[in-house]
Amino acid sequence: MSVSSTAGAADGRVDAELYRSAYVADRRGALAGVLAAIFAASALHQHGARTGVWVWAGCYVALALSRVLLLARVGTLPVRPLQPRTLRKAWLTLLTISAVIWGAAPPFFLSQQAATVGLLTGIWLAAAGLSAPLVAAVRPAIYLWLLPSVVPLLFALAAKGSGEALVLMALGSLFLLLLLRLVLEQNDALSAGLAARFQNEDLVRQLRTQVEVAARANQDKTRFLASAVHDLRQPLHALGLFCAALDRRLQGIPEHPLIKNMMSSIESLETSFGAMLDISRLDAGVVQTEAQTFPVRDLFRRLYQQFGGDAEGRDISLRFRAARRLVRSDPQLLERVLANLVQNALRYTRRGGVLVAARRRRTDVALEVWDTGVGIPPDKLEMIFEEFYQIDNPERDRGRGLGMGLAIVRRLCNLLGHSLEVYSKPGLGTMFRVVVPAGSPSDPAQPALEAETRPPRTDVRVIVLLIDDERAIREATSELLRPLGVEVLTASTIAEAVQAVRQSDAPIDVVLSDWRLRGTETGVEAVRAVRRVCGESTPAVLVTGDTSAEVLTLAHENGLVVLHKPLQPRELLRLIRRLQR
Repeated sequence: MSVSSTAGAADGRVDAELYRSAYVADRRGALAGVLAAIFAASALHQHGARTGVWVWAGCYVALALSRVLLLARVGTLPVRPLQPRTLRKAWLTLLTISAVIWGAAPPFFLSQQAATVGLLTGIWLAAAGLSAPLVAAVRPAIYLWLLPSVVPLLFALAAKGSGEALVLMALGSLFLLLLLRLVLEQNDALSAGLAARFQNEDLVRQLRTQVEVAARANQDKTRFLASAVHDLRQPLHALGLFCAALDRRLQGIPEHPLIKNMMSSIESLETSFGAMLDISRLDAGVVQTEAQTFPVRDLFRRLYQQFGGDAEGRDISLRFRAARRLVRSDPQLLERVLANLVQNALRYTRRGGVLVAARRRRTDVALEVWDTGVGIPPDKLEMIFEEFYQIDNPERDRGRGLGMGLAIVRRLCNLLGHSLEVYSKPGLGTMFRVVVPAGSPSDPAQPALEAETRPPRTDVRVIVLLIDDERAIREATSELLRPLGVEVLTASTIAEAVQAVRQSDAPIDVVLSDWRLRGTETGVEAVRAVRRVCGESTPAVLVTGDTSAEVLTLAHENGLVVLHKPLQPRELLRLIRRLQR
């Protein structure tokens, strides 16, 4: 909408609102005018006026009541840019006739008595002063009401010709001029205020529309990014498996360092894809939480297993103090929050150590991560939560991280409803605090979202059934596992998987299935079909790039371990070594 059209629409609404305000005010003014006419007629009658004064009063009362009836429903009408013109004309006509009848009394009933002249002048000027604000909203009504109701009085006073009458005429004329000026200024102020209000409403409406457009564009961008990252994970997953197979085959040759560099680059690329997918999913609002009560020590134990070796390699102490606290939150997402904070603390700590503690705070538990690292300047405390921002890494050295961890932490805390605080002193260290609701021992225990299935076999020979519709992934996985003495049976559909199981001369040790297969087939359906042939206790792993709560819940309900693409080859090798024990 252009500025001119916006202004025109605002002018129409201002005009409609001014008339509506005048209608509402005149409903009260007309009833007050009835009382004023009865009072004026009584005063004139007591001072010797003819009986025609009651005819005059009756006519005015009739017109006043007709205005009340005309405007009876106006107060409930919605404000529209174009109010009915017939209503405006009818109201202005009745208002003008009422003013003419009111103003006709002085020429007809003004007597020669000075007391009567003074009383009549006072009544008419007081009535004009009291009624003027009621018609101030509509400029034509100001003239159509004030002039017919007061000017005849001034002429009647001039016709008397006495000195007292002329003085009253002069005072009345001055009063009328001042009253007109004041009421016109009031009209201008009302118009300006309404125009500003409607223009602001238009601007707010346009701004809201633009915000909605921007939000939709951001959601579309986020969905596109998530889809693109998910689709690119497939070839990246296969590339990582191929490189891992080459790494095992080319041991001891001069070109082996090149393979190591390729593996390092692929791992860095996988980390970048994972971080971008996490950010896009959190921004798109598709990550769902599942709150449950669980002990902090279990969470801390997993964190120590994950980062204890890294801390020991850096010669940094890593301590955890759980103090038997219970918290209520989503265990996986909360673990992701603390894992990012611990990893960040270890990265920026050169000496000293990192402490992760759970402290009770009234009805909450504060999970704090303390480090003795480089610290954060006060003016950078907010910037560290921005994507790709690192205080001491302006050259974007990927070996020092991506700068996405704290951005993910803040989004996850917002999603979980946990407050996130940070305190730091440059050169001394930093403390991050996540405040989580305390859990109650009476809360029902809930299982973890991912199941831990244990393979029953203990012999050295391992048979893996790989179900994936991507030929490159099937070949890459086979190349990676074959040197380990693992027999890999491959299938691209559920029917091929069932046939491979039936043709195998040995039981299947583990089923390794992709989530999305050909057509509408899924990995969960494939595992069910295979288990119906080889036994319900057959361990199974679901490999997927989808991190939605629905997929994780479905995998848990079917007893599947979930591994996410792009899968680090060492994770797959670790799983196979567990089978070979």
